[in-house]
Parts: sequence; C-alpha cells; structure tokens
Amino acid sequence: MSFSPKRKGTYEEILHHRSQQSDVGWSLRSYTPPQYRYCSPRRPIDVGTAVLASPIIRHTVLQLSEEDGSSVERLEQEAEAIVKEMGHDLGMGAIRLFAFVLSKAWRRIYKAIYVNSEHLTKLQGLCKDYPVLLLPSHRSYMDFLLMSYVCFAVNLPVPVITAGADFMSMKGVGSLLRKSGAFFIRRQFGSDKLYWAIFTEYVQSLVRNGDAPVEFFLEGTRSRAQKSMGPKLGCLSAALEPYFKGEVADIYVVPIGISYDRLLEETLYAYELLGVPKPKESTSGLLKARHVLSGDYGNIHVSFSAPISVHDYFRAGVDRSVHATLPRYMSSHSVEEVACTQSLAVDVLLQQQKAIVLSPWSLVAAILLQHSQPGGMGVAERSQLEGVGVAELAEEVHWLKLQLENFGGRINWPGGYTTEAILMDTLTVHSDLVSVSNENRVYLKHVDDVKSKNAALDPVTMATAVRHLTLALYRNQLLHVFQNLGLVALVVTGSQENEISLEDLYKKFMFLRNLLCKDFIFRPCDVEKDFNGVLLGMKHTNAIVQENNHILVAPSVNKCTVFMSRMFEPFLVAYWVLCQFLLTHNRASWKIRDIIEGTQGLEAAMLNHGMLHHYEILSLELLSNAVNGLIHCGAICREKAANGNPSLLAKPFELSKVATEIASMVTVPTCDDAAAYVKILAVPLSAKL
Repeated sequence: MSFSPKRKGTYEEILHHRSQQSDVGWSLRSYTPPQYRYCSPRRPIDVGTAVLASPIIRHTVLQLSEEDGSSVERLEQEAEAIVKEMGHDLGMGAIRLFAFVLSKAWRRIYKAIYVNSEHLTKLQGLCKDYPVLLLPSHRSYMDFLLMSYVCFAVNLPVPVITAGADFMSMKGVGSLLRKSGAFFIRRQFGSDKLYWAIFTEYVQSLVRNGDAPVEFFLEGTRSRAQKSMGPKLGCLSAALEPYFKGEVADIYVVPIGISYDRLLEETLYAYELLGVPKPKESTSGLLKARHVLSGDYGNIHVSFSAPISVHDYFRAGVDRSVHATLPRYMSSHSVEEVACTQSLAVDVLLQQQKAIVLSPWSLVAAILLQHSQPGGMGVAERSQLEGVGVAELAEEVHWLKLQLENFGGRINWPGGYTTEAILMDTLTVHSDLVSVSNENRVYLKHVDDVKSKNAALDPVTMATAVRHLTLALYRNQLLHVFQNLGLVALVVTGSQENEISLEDLYKKFMFLRNLLCKDFIFRPCDVEKDFNGVLLGMKHTNAIVQENNHILVAPSVNKCTVFMSRMFEPFLVAYWVLCQFLLTHNRASWKIRDIIEGTQGLEAAMLNHGMLHHYEILSLELLSNAVNGLIHCGAICREKAANGNPSLLAKPFELSKVATEIASMVTVPTCDDAAAYVKILAVPLSAKL
C-alpha cells in the first residue's frame, strides 16, 4: 500500500497517475472545458479596448480633467498605458507549456497532488451558465500556477488571475505569466481614481462577458504565518458589482483550500516574519532557487468547496433596484451591499479553512512547540538536548489527531499504517528541520547560516527564532480548528477560582475574540453560537466539567485544556509585551512601525534574560496584528499628527486593563527582581525610531 495512492475518498491524484500518458502527450491532449454560454468571443486585447471605451472610463477621464486641469488627451494616454500594463494575454500555448514544464518539475519534488472531485461536476456545469469566481487560500507562490494546472488537469476553464505588478519585472517569466492568464495590478493605488476605475472596469468586463473564471486571493497577499488573514475587499467588491447592478443574473463564488505538506518558502517566511527583507521577485532569483528540485516536499491537497450562489446568499440583504435610476458609472455600493460583501468574504475564508487538509507534520510541529513547564523543560527544549523518543512523539501525535478529528479538522492520514510509520514518513519530508538518531530520538537541527539583517536580533536569538518560527508556520495551519476551544481553555486553565460561571466565561471569551480578531477569523454575529458549540464539544470529549451554570476548574484543567491553552499562549504573551512597551515608553504619538520594532526589541531582551521562552512572539506579523487588535479594543486610537500624517495614540488606562486581563490567563514575567525588570523594559528606542 502506498502513502500516495491514486484515490483517497473523494480525492484523486493528478500528477503521477495518468494512464501511462507521457507529459508531452498529456500537455498536448484535447482540452475542451465548458464555456460560458453568454460569452461573446474576444481576444485578450479586445478586453482592454472594451474597458477604454466604457462609459465609466470616459466619465472618469472627463471628471479628472475638470478637477485638475489635465488634458483629456493626456489622461486617455495614461489610461491606455495602464490597460497595457494590466491586461492578460491568455493563450493555450503558454498553458500547455506550463503543463509540460510543471509536470516535469513537480514530479521530482511532490509525491502527489490531490484534488477533491466532490464538487467538480457541479462546477463544470455552473461554468456554462454563470460567471465564476475562484477564491483559493494563499499560502505559497505555488498557488498561482497550481490553480491553472489543476483546472487544466480536471477540464475546468483556465482562469484569468489577479497578480501583483512586481512579477512583471521578472524577465521572460512575467511575459509567460501574462500569457497564462495573469493580469497585473499594483500593490497599492490608493487615491488614484483613474487606476481604480480601470481596474474595477477590467474585472467587471471579465465577469460580465464570462471570458474565463476570475481568480484572485481574498487575503491580498500570501499568508507568511500560514493562517488566514483578514479579507481585502477590493477585488471582491469589483467582481460583485455586475450582480448588484443587474448586469448578470448570478455569480458563483468557489472557496478553495490549498495545503502543502512542506512549503517551498518555509525558511524564507521565517526570516521575513523576523524582519529580514523579502528578496525582490526576479528571474535570476528563480534560477538560483532551482536547488529545491532535489528536495522532498510531500503532497499537495487542493480542496474545492461547494460553490456559493451570490443571488441566494444576498437574497434577503440586498435590494438591487436602488441602482435602476442612475447610470452605471454614477451609482456606488449601498451600505447593505458593503455589509453583505464583508459577510461573504468572511464566509469564504471560513470555508477555505474548513476545506484545508492538514499534514501530520502540523501535529508534530504543535507538539514540538509546546513551551517549557515551570522549573523544567518542555518537548521543544528537550528535543534540542537529549531529544524526544519517536514512540513518545507518536503517542502524542495520535492523541492530538483524535482531538483534531473531534473538533472537525481534516487530516491526510493514510489508512493501514501505524502512527509511528506515518510519523517517520513526515519526519523524512522535514529532514531539513529535524533529524532522527540511531537511538530513535528526534532532534531539532541547528540553523548554521543565519541571515541577520535585523539589528534588534543577535545571531543566536535569530537562529533559535528561525527554527521556532518555521515550526510555528505548520502549527498555525491547525489553529483554526481549535481557536474557540483554545480561548475557553485559556480562561479555564488561568482561573484561580474553584469554578467559573458561564456568564463570566462568556465575557472573557468575548474579550479574547475581540482582542485576537486580527489574528483569527471570527464571524462577529456568531459569538454566542460558537461559544455554545465549543462548550458542547468540550463537554462531549470530557475536556470540561459543568455543573448547573458553572465550570468546575480542577477537573477541567486536564491534558486537553492545558495543551490548547499553551498552543494559544504565545499570542497573548506578544500582546502583553506590546502593552508593557507602550506603558513604559511615554510618548505622545506613535507610528505603527515604531511600536512593532520597539516591541520586538523588548521581546528579544526578555528572551535573552530568560523571562520569556516563546520565540514565535518575535514575528512582526503577530505584532502588527496585536497593534490592530488593540486598536479594535480601544486601547490604542488612530489620530492625525500636526503635520497631517496618521499616528497612533496609546491609552494607558485601557492598555493596563488589557495587560491585567491577559496576565490572569497566561504566565507572564513577575516583578520579583524589580531592578532587572525595569532595566529590560527600559530598552532604549533605536535612533531611527
């Protein structure tokens, strides 16, 4: 029996099992995907022509000419240049070339690419009758090419895809990406009215005519921390506008979860999260990275969720008739449409999470990252010294797998094998990070060549942080399964009382949801439903003991609640340190970068003094989310400085309340050695801040 069979339930392997067909034959085979029946056939260049001739672009050009005195001719030339820069040039020649090249390359590094067939037949039928939006999760550079490859393999129309304009600078590759369906947009175009008008009209033209499914990443950029980020609504709002204005009868939105056993960018992400600048996208950089072709990166799972009908989703919340009395270019989204778009975006992210198939390595990483216990060493520390036995680790992995399945998680767990055999297979895939000794003990490998361009972190701290953050990337992939359980566990294990009333537990649960709203995806209207649901699940699995309207603390502090609270503890510790940083440095106003970099420096000092042990708290993305979470809770407020630039104002009373609440749930440094504590907290801001 193979770890990577041809079929696993509703999943079919598409990379290695092709009925003896060669890569050349497969890439050149007959490809007849379903076409949107109302599509008026046109060339890619005709899309740009239609955009430039549209009423909204003509109106925008005239409006800008009146506002700033620019000539209409100059603005029209600028519009033509933008369309030329943006437009895709999708052609089957490039698709077939990529199909051949990627088959050759991926077969060397991946054991299998699995695609679930559960919703594909329905999706193929929908592509004939409605415009379709493909919304995959975005955890890797590979997502872009992978989706086109999968669509070609399963006979779906190859999509046109929004891509960052920085990819255009890759000589040769940028042109190939454009020919494979990419249309390029600038990362930021803020108040540029002409660019915004062209971008929205370009997307809407593709949706109205149904040239191809439109694909974009709802989070806007790759999730380097490997958990879902909050949605960016620009592309989604633009793509839904033809429905709101009655130009199409319906649009189908397809959430897609993509998961990788091992990420090509795992080390790169760890460094970026620590503040080392991301390498610029370039062809030379791509060629230098060809050494990855000698690695083992396990499996990929691509999971299509059930398509969502926009018409059915918005039926009760949107009145499309409000646009009937105005020209299309003059009407804007109503308040209800904006709210419904936001709601849909959150639901898409939640469906992506639900669809993701986790790797056993995520369980291993979560276990290895468990922090040290007071006065002793946890698995993460022991694995660097005397290691941890394979049998012990396998037992913990099996236990965590059961918890994952109890709370609705999906995991790639081959049937017919022992837990130890599956563990050894996943340790082999991640042999760059861990090693197994002749005595069957697992060790974390040392990071030798540390790339430190971050003045706040010394090489030793950087080396340890890279190793821990690389593990955290995979641990983070399973946090969505346990996020509500983890919040309850934090409250229960941190309690000093004999029992907690459900009312008090609910208040603290809501506090944590509000505080962590930028780190995890929650539906605000579902807080009570989620709370009751997780309590029911925890009681069913004996994770908590309830009598009447109270949770009994002593029997509820057990292996499950302790493990879950420790898994989420680093997030609260990072928020606590940030509060301490702001409370210690008395400044009238802040820039967000100053807060983040200053807090990271304080964390590094506290780690080096042995006062903290969670190295993943050094993540700049976590600290950015912490700042925004504190803004959401009212402990930091936004304001404009005297020069008109945006700044942040810390509110000491609210920050103290948040810090005190956090300290009631997790272990934070005490003030026993007051002098040393104050000395560390008084880490001076660097001159550039």
